[in-house]
Amino acid sequence: MGQAMSQPAPADERLFRFAGRFFYFAALIGLVAFGAYILLRATGVTSRNFHQWGDLVTGLPMRTAADWIANIGIGMHYFMGTVLVLAWPILFSARIRARHRVVHRWTGRVYVSAGFLAGVGGLSFIVARHTGGPAHIAFAIWGAVMMLSAVLAYVHARAKRFVLHRAWAIRLFAMVLGSWLFDIEIRAWRELTGGTGMTENEDGPFDYAILYLFFVPNLLVAEFFIRNQHRRMALSRNLQWSLWAAVAIAGLIFVYSIAVVTATHGGKYGRHLLELVPG
Repeated sequence: MGQAMSQPAPADERLFRFAGRFFYFAALIGLVAFGAYILLRATGVTSRNFHQWGDLVTGLPMRTAADWIANIGIGMHYFMGTVLVLAWPILFSARIRARHRVVHRWTGRVYVSAGFLAGVGGLSFIVARHTGGPAHIAFAIWGAVMMLSAVLAYVHARAKRFVLHRAWAIRLFAMVLGSWLFDIEIRAWRELTGGTGMTENEDGPFDYAILYLFFVPNLLVAEFFIRNQHRRMALSRNLQWSLWAAVAIAGLIFVYSIAVVTATHGGKYGRHLLELVPG
């Protein structure tokens, strides 16, 4: 008898794969735009540089050690952050990992180094400015988790504990996503609610909530994926359709927010990126 034809994947599995590809390519486009935005502003190519290190870039006098630490630290945070948001497709490519081990290995070394240095730079800025406000506390926690993830991803790779290495690399990327999702989530909230809970002084309920919403949910999703990636979850059909409806709504909001932030003159990134478009 001839070899039996392989059965097509179940509908829920095909939907899951489609959703994964959808969010992957949306994140890829959004993070490339985000990386370009960081480079353009950090190097002063566009009309307005980041004010946090404007003194160093423009050559203004810095009279205290704290000024030097803050300016150099945040500059390092920007440039290492650019590496983190642009290099991840190489690092997470199964094809490169399988066929080009040297490329994967060296990309990983660069990536974890950038993750650690981005955290050092951000924490240096926070310590030098030492206001101790809610934002600095949240960003310090985020930076510390990023640094820890980078260190443990490297340590486990060196020890050839590749399951643990992969888990910590996923956690590191979840933290990297936070810097981008911070802007995406703020825009989505404004569009959906008209800015409810936000104030000009950034002391409204949402202003405080976003300080943790930009990275804690990422870490929880990463943790769920790490612990369940090899399991097949049995869901009732009603629950499946409810889940997919929620994913579809979230996907539409996600893509819309990326487009508004990135590709419009009123968007945080768009107002800089579109300066380079002729006409």
